[in-house]
Amino acid sequence: MFKKFASVVLLLVGLSFANPQDLIGKKFVDFYGKDESGKVVKASEYIGKGKPAVIVYWAIGDVDTYKVLPKINQLYKKYKDKVIFIAPLLSVSNPKEVQEAKKFIPIDMPVWLAGSDSIKGYSIEKVDVPYLVFIDKNGNIVDIMTTARDIKKIEENIKKLL
Repeated sequence: MFKKFASVVLLLVGLSFANPQDLIGKKFVDFYGKDESGKVVKASEYIGKGKPAVIVYWAIGDVDTYKVLPKINQLYKKYKDKVIFIAPLLSVSNPKEVQEAKKFIPIDMPVWLAGSDSIKGYSIEKVDVPYLVFIDKNGNIVDIMTTARDIKKIEENIKKLL
């Protein structure tokens, strides 16, 4: 009896932590957040409307994020006229904390206070940030990069969207 129960539990755990790559080709996972002015925003208001998008999930205090986010910000400056960039903040924060973080991280792309609920639909067990989701102009996921640090690969994925 115990073996049966353990097998069912393991199966359910395995299903609940599906590979994020299984989402490639599927519609992006919609989420809410607050922009830096405090306005409630929904990703579907911007994504899937004829322009590709890159969602850059990040967290305050993460050393790797602080290293790579300035480079991603340079890509934002380069492609912002062709690609929508949204940077949902996963840590529970407020606009003042975002402004403080921006003193240490040059980030011009729109930051949303989204919390960890915004990433739950991406079937991940543990969030290693930055976590990037590349979405085509129709709202379909083209690629997902976990622990995104390879700036050349990030730019290659952006170019694939164009």
